[in-house]
Amino acid sequence: MPTRKNRELFLLTILLIGLSFCLIVIAEILMPFKEAIEYDVIRQGQRVFRERGKIKENDMINFKLKQEIESKIAKLQEAQINQATKNDAAYYAVVDLFNNVLFLKKGNRIINEFIISSGSGDTLIAPWGRKWVFDTPKGVLRILRKIKDPVWYKPDWAFIEVKESIPSANSYRRIVRGILGAYALDLGGGIMIHGTPHEDLLGRRVSHGCIRLPKEGIGILYDSLSLGAKIYIYGK
Repeated sequence: MPTRKNRELFLLTILLIGLSFCLIVIAEILMPFKEAIEYDVIRQGQRVFRERGKIKENDMINFKLKQEIESKIAKLQEAQINQATKNDAAYYAVVDLFNNVLFLKKGNRIINEFIISSGSGDTLIAPWGRKWVFDTPKGVLRILRKIKDPVWYKPDWAFIEVKESIPSANSYRRIVRGILGAYALDLGGGIMIHGTPHEDLLGRRVSHGCIRLPKEGIGILYDSLSLGAKIYIYGK
């Protein structure tokens, strides 16, 4: 006849078996048994790294494909400009926004080339809803004015951008000297080719739409290009 102690041990064993069975059932619901056995932290980590590697590889392929497409477009647009200007005896400029380069040309001959800064493409929205997009316009523009020692008249967006109050139209706060360099070529619509004190930023898309040149470059363009001279702009 089993003793009281044996009965208690038997009941405890049954209880543990029942509890173990319940845990197995719960585990199977939360994570199927096969996956639970195969689940391995290191293996899962390796899987994550492999997936990330595939994503990076795809991004690199897309980046290279984009570069190839842009290069082909640039060559096509350059060829079209060369065809249109092959008999042009006057100086003109070609702006390649893909590579941020400006060419001073005569016919199909390159006279000079300069690294530039062009429009950032950023968007600024005023508190009242007006929007500015800082792109360099593409197409064929002409030099409308040639300006020596240009003065920048700060527009409203220049104050909104730095979170300052907008002054009246004739406020002295709108007048900024020296920021446009020694010369500027006005293309209309607020867009100019001009110098810059920030030559370390040349080669990048950082302007508000204007085309910035180094000191030497803007000087040569000012002397070489006449009023009405064509500026061909292509790219992004």
